[in-house]
Amino acid sequence: MLKQLESQSRKLNVHSYGISLTTLEEVFIRAGAQHSQEVGRHHALSSEVDNLPKPTYTSGMRLIASQCLAMYLKRYISMKRSWVLWLIHFVLPTIFVLLIMLPSWLIGITDLPPMPLTLSEYEAPITLIEKGDDMGGNYQSYKRSLLQEGYRVEHGSIVEKMLRLTRVSPNIVRKRYIVGASFNSSEISTLDLHRMWPTINVWFNNDPYHSPAVALGVALNAVLQKITNCSLCSIQFVNHPFPFSEDTQVTNIAKGDSKGEQIALYTTFAFVFTSCFYIMFIVRENTCKSKHLQFVAGTKIPIFWLVTFVFDFITYILVCLLTLTTLACFQEDGFKTAEDLSRFLVILICFGWAFFPMIYIAAYFFKIPANGFVWMCAVCFCAGILSFQIIKILKMEDLNLKHVTDPVHYVMLLVPHYSLASALSESYITFSFQKLCEKMFKICAQVGLDENDCLKNVSWTVMDACGNLEGSYYKWEEHGIGRNILFSCIVGLVLFLLIFLIEYDTISRPLKLLIFKCKPQYPAENSDEDFDVAQERSRIRNMTSDELTSSYDLAVKDLTKYYKKFLAVNGLSVGVKRYECFGLLGANGAGKTTTFKMLTGDVRMTYGEGWIMGYRIRKEMRKIHKVIGYCPQFDALLDELTALETIVMFSLIKGFRRSDASCLAEKLADILDFREHLNKQVRQMSGGNKRKLSAAVALIGDPTVLFFDEPTSGMDPATKHFFKNVISKIRDQGKCIILTSHGLEECETLCTRLAIMVDGNFRCLGSVQHLKNKFARGCTFTIKVKKESKAVTTQVIEKYVKDKLPMAQLREKHEDLLIYSISDSNVPWSAMFGILEKGRRTINEIEDYSLGQGSLEQFSTHCRYFYH
Repeated sequence: MLKQLESQSRKLNVHSYGISLTTLEEVFIRAGAQHSQEVGRHHALSSEVDNLPKPTYTSGMRLIASQCLAMYLKRYISMKRSWVLWLIHFVLPTIFVLLIMLPSWLIGITDLPPMPLTLSEYEAPITLIEKGDDMGGNYQSYKRSLLQEGYRVEHGSIVEKMLRLTRVSPNIVRKRYIVGASFNSSEISTLDLHRMWPTINVWFNNDPYHSPAVALGVALNAVLQKITNCSLCSIQFVNHPFPFSEDTQVTNIAKGDSKGEQIALYTTFAFVFTSCFYIMFIVRENTCKSKHLQFVAGTKIPIFWLVTFVFDFITYILVCLLTLTTLACFQEDGFKTAEDLSRFLVILICFGWAFFPMIYIAAYFFKIPANGFVWMCAVCFCAGILSFQIIKILKMEDLNLKHVTDPVHYVMLLVPHYSLASALSESYITFSFQKLCEKMFKICAQVGLDENDCLKNVSWTVMDACGNLEGSYYKWEEHGIGRNILFSCIVGLVLFLLIFLIEYDTISRPLKLLIFKCKPQYPAENSDEDFDVAQERSRIRNMTSDELTSSYDLAVKDLTKYYKKFLAVNGLSVGVKRYECFGLLGANGAGKTTTFKMLTGDVRMTYGEGWIMGYRIRKEMRKIHKVIGYCPQFDALLDELTALETIVMFSLIKGFRRSDASCLAEKLADILDFREHLNKQVRQMSGGNKRKLSAAVALIGDPTVLFFDEPTSGMDPATKHFFKNVISKIRDQGKCIILTSHGLEECETLCTRLAIMVDGNFRCLGSVQHLKNKFARGCTFTIKVKKESKAVTTQVIEKYVKDKLPMAQLREKHEDLLIYSISDSNVPWSAMFGILEKGRRTINEIEDYSLGQGSLEQFSTHCRYFYH
């Protein structure tokens, strides 16, 4: 058969052919228990792929509504499946408010209560008594009154004992020895009489603030009880401070020494965690590339961010309402009336408008959701609450730094959390001023003074506070929240504008031109370029854009990508037609995935040009997304969604009706053989089934150009074989497929052409058989020796091969296995088969042999090593 094929090759227009060996993978598939099922599925595959629902592309408001529904379902389902995390998010501010309100009842600006001046205010006091010449019996009365109250009494010389105890235990002396008394008689001269009178010397510890009055009270009570002979009689000493003056109250309010101030501060602290919680989903969506895949599917950027913001803002408003309801239950001044709570809500709404775009932008800088949450909490705490406290301290009049703090305060209002803390603080200060001034004006009215006359009789501090209440809470001046609201609105607007500039890639290119000094980066010269690669490049360069778009579904010219100064992809030029599957082979880091990212719009090309279905990659990526399907290297799927929900979401993005989307999901699950996993969450699916789901997403909408980046990674051999049949059928329907894979056997089966990439360059290009004939260098044959044979037999076999095939080289030799390679590709296959078959018949010790062309994997490995 081979001899006839070789002799009639010109007549049959056969340029070259090859022979490959049956692989263990094929044996596994044929011998598997599910072989009969696979055969049946293969025969049914053609009709299933043909019967896929065709896309019903809607436009206008219907398409917008469909995409909005898809974005909403994505967020709602993710929230529902992560309900524990969201429950913590909802109740966390309420828990903070509860923890704040309980101790807040014990603090604040209130008139100080009266305090009895007795020994009972001290912990286990010890009283020293020194008895001298006690003529009046005061000693016994003093001692008796102390013992009746249960106090400890010690006797002796007060001076000596205190000196001794102070040297031994100064802390005990300071805390427990509060008062003492010594009793003597003194000679007092009255007129011409000289008489001895009883005297009491009262001793007190100078550390406690009220000890002198306590010491005097104990002594006077002893004298009273002796004189009246009444052990229950006593004199009560009380320290009752005057109420705070208006001047003092204004000063304390301005310093933030109030319950409302602390409630405002700690509420802001609670909203640090609440606000930063939203970064987690955004980071996860960015990192797993689900966001990019949604854009590739056709999601409009404004719709994506609008639905994201609206969903987040609604949940945020629910948190705010729950917090305000909790505050209202405590009926705290400044937080109990409808006016107070509505003002609080306005502040929180403006804060939300400012911090949401800030969180969205911050998500670009993180790869792990938990890291993003922790770092943003730290940044918001330092830039918001900590800086607010520092600036409030620096504003104190004693420091005289107003000329410094005022400009800094204006700048810090651009930070949402600082603005929130400042607004809540200023709002409560204004409320406290109004309450104080109303009370003062009411008193003045009772004595016949109007407000102007009343202000003339108070200090400058009170006059300044009560004379500037015009405009109430929303004024621009100090203690008004007008500045905070305006700054928050401006910050939110600017940050949302920045998000759209980033998404539409209108910032990165000018920045790169500025960084690289306005010098564009060109492809590097390649001196050892293969002839086929150079020929393809020359052909592409010599064609006009109209010729390229009319001839190829996909064409790239000098496609180049630099990451700073690192050249990742270097000047690729190739055209891929309909009915063609183009393969990209190469080791990790060769540039395959980067090439895919440029072709799908994930990253921007540094230099070059490309067209997909007539649309320019640089300018018309949104139109390109409508005609391509993309299966990325790593599954860009959301773990909380099921396979069915994932397909429905992407179908809605494409413009399918909800009912059609469910039908399409079932059809794709049947085609790709994961029907039984359709209702599993993505996190519960195996790696192979996730790859099937990613491939199903790529097939939604019947795209003309398909990108598969290592689609069979993680699949078992039978599933790989089945998936290759699916791709082959899709290719035969007129699709243009671009494929990367580490499984060289599948590229050999699927690809009509392929290129091997090394360090971002095409090192060879052409059909599989063309590359084998050009680079694989002949063939390889293996001779298996019977185990019972002796070593002498092996020498006989080696001599036979050397005589009959002198160009064959022994590559490997094992106990019962000889592996040869023939680099001369001119030796006919029929001649080699004839020689080996004759040897098997004449040398009985030869158990078996195999002959085949060098594999694509061997050639690819050789190519990479050669160029490295």
